[in-house]
Amino acid sequence: MGERSDYAYGTSRYLKAEDMIGKTIKVIISDVEDVQFDDKGVKPVLSFENKDKVLVVNATNFDTLAAGISNNTKNWPGHSIVLKGEKVRFKGRLVDSIKVVVPKQAPKQQPSEPEFEDEIPSFDP
Repeated sequence: MGERSDYAYGTSRYLKAEDMIGKTIKVIISDVEDVQFDDKGVKPVLSFENKDKVLVVNATNFDTLAAGISNNTKNWPGHSIVLKGEKVRFKGRLVDSIKVVVPKQAPKQQPSEPEFEDEIPSFDP
């Protein structure tokens, strides 16, 4: 038996909505792991570069990531996302939540127009 500090209270590896209240952070997905939760089945869990905590992806955030990156979680690592702590409506009441936002990708540069000569060359033999 030990003291309270000897136990894992408050040391969850999972990012919780309470951790993000009023915060917005930009992160880069480093890994996606499928984790079996006894009561909820398998869910993807995101790890982030230079961050200790991981995020369990709920159905709403999955749809956001699928629409902004890819339907396949294997394609998510390396992408930047924004995590926002906000209130959302759930079963008729407002609750704290972590909302995932996929920033719009910068438009791809159009190839520059080739430079043309102003004068038409002479084709005389």
